[in-house]
Amino acid sequence: MVVPFRIRQIKTQQFAIFPDQFINGSEVNIMSEFGFGVNKEATDICCITKLSYMQGEKLLLTIEVHCFFEVSQDGSKQFIETKRIDVEFLRYIATISTGTVRGIIHAKTENTILNPIVLPPINLVEAIKDDFIFQK
Repeated sequence: MVVPFRIRQIKTQQFAIFPDQFINGSEVNIMSEFGFGVNKEATDICCITKLSYMQGEKLLLTIEVHCFFEVSQDGSKQFIETKRIDVEFLRYIATISTGTVRGIIHAKTENTILNPIVLPPINLVEAIKDDFIFQK
């Protein structure tokens, strides 16, 4: 079943850059973390995306963005009946969230030495492996 939804809100919860830590020519590693939350009616789902850019032990950039998705009544009914949100839907909204974070990073690092470090594609099949199960 296709679940109709829309992006309701985007919040940048945390953002910091440390351009003076950057060493040109050294490898930058990117760590990603995804989390999800849902209200009790299952009409509002939040995808939490956290990223860190590191060079060795030095933090170059950290960001946490919450993307809120409003789900249609039929979709929320399905989620409540099954007491779960399917992993494929989670990956889909995480894809949208990742693109949003990529844009925020680009805009906030404009005119800094960190701007050319573009967030690469993230394999969300490896990052998000399970359905979101509702707690009682």
